[in-house]
Amino acid sequence: MIWFKSKEHIAAIVTVGIAVIALVTSFYKTDAEVYLFPRIAAIIITILAAVLIFKVIKNSTDIGSNFPKLIKWKTLLPGLAVGVVYLFLLEIVGFYVTSFFAYFSICVIYGRCDMTNRKRGIFKLVVSTIFMIVLFLLFWNLLHVRTPTGWLI
Repeated sequence: MIWFKSKEHIAAIVTVGIAVIALVTSFYKTDAEVYLFPRIAAIIITILAAVLIFKVIKNSTDIGSNFPKLIKWKTLLPGLAVGVVYLFLLEIVGFYVTSFFAYFSICVIYGRCDMTNRKRGIFKLVVSTIFMIVLFLLFWNLLHVRTPTGWLI
């Protein structure tokens, strides 16, 4: 079956599945005022999933017989490890501190330059700090969402 032999096809199928789950969980037996942000996010995910499906169907005639390797585990495993450590430490340490270190780690692992370049390292720290400030302002002040707290904020 050609739908499971291409990265784009698999991504489109997974995205549609996530969009359906997000729509059902945000609209089924929920309070409209409380679930406003999840509903907006679910609608945006659904629109993006529809665009992705349209793009995949449009480009499906261009697929040749040679399919690339679907998953590059050597590239994916460091990010998965950061995600597992993030989920484990989220409730213990706190949302903002854990998110800062997770985001900084992802920037270091997948960034263009390594950390031997001092200016790039400082730039990645500044970007991570600004990202956390934006997250704090978004969740705490704008949306009034209570984030998990731990030993630190």
